[in-house]
Amino acid sequence: MTSQTYFKTDRCKVWKHFGKNEEQVNAEVNIIKQWFQTQKHFPETPNDVMIQYYLTICHFSIERTKQCLDMYYSIRTLFPEYFKLINPSSHHMTATYKTVTICPLPSLTENLERIFFVKFHDQNSEMFNMNKIIAAACVLPHEVRLFEDLSVKVKVVVDLIDIKLGYMPKLTPKDFRNMGFLLEELWNRQLKEIHCFNMPKYAEKLIYLSRAFLNKELREKIFVHNSLEDLYKVIPKEILPKNYGGEEKELEELNNEWLNKLKEYGDRFEKLEYLRIDNSLRIPYGLNCDILGYYGNYMKTDGN
Repeated sequence: MTSQTYFKTDRCKVWKHFGKNEEQVNAEVNIIKQWFQTQKHFPETPNDVMIQYYLTICHFSIERTKQCLDMYYSIRTLFPEYFKLINPSSHHMTATYKTVTICPLPSLTENLERIFFVKFHDQNSEMFNMNKIIAAACVLPHEVRLFEDLSVKVKVVVDLIDIKLGYMPKLTPKDFRNMGFLLEELWNRQLKEIHCFNMPKYAEKLIYLSRAFLNKELREKIFVHNSLEDLYKVIPKEILPKNYGGEEKELEELNNEWLNKLKEYGDRFEKLEYLRIDNSLRIPYGLNCDILGYYGNYMKTDGN
């Protein structure tokens, strides 16, 4: 599936952070694989690397790992709008990437955190599609990270200097609630902080909506900085792109490399568009046995 890895990571260091070594991790992978054999509702069996990823982001809780793997497949039915027509080579996503850069930085911080860099672009507001931006932010990177990355936490840096006033009316409370849900359930609360800077006055609506319609835990993770120097206090300067004072490649070059990496997964994204669980074969388990019923109740709440 892949030619050259994009991410610089150290799986053993990340596992050591959680008090695990490779042998222990593989033993727990086998536990999950045995459980998977009893779950006939899944449309595929994840490989060892995918299971390692979920074990890690679930802090090696076996039951939480089961639930997250279940959600990985279930969420496509719950939120089909974020999983359709998202092949990175499609014209839908090509148009989206003209309005926003969403690019993970290759190097981990000393604390084994992955940094995502987001920058909006000054484009025709008619090209702004929030569903596809949510897919570009939450869904596509997650899929690549499943196979190629591992970190203890994730921080997001957002440069708002070029966000257009015309984008603002297209942001709805439902968008923010759904994005929060995806971050919590698909990323399993890996998100540590969101740091915004270069914010024009009219972009304050973005922060207002974020804080108004995300849950308390996510709201408290949003920070606004008045300068790059202030940002450097929480994000290591050296791992940032050169055009932001760091030592990494410039953001445009990194983004091109990232988009090429996403395109390597084109076949996977085509497959995922039609991958669905069969709930008639589901065997209830654990405390979260009615997983679709629970999230069905979520979907019935007023998100407009």
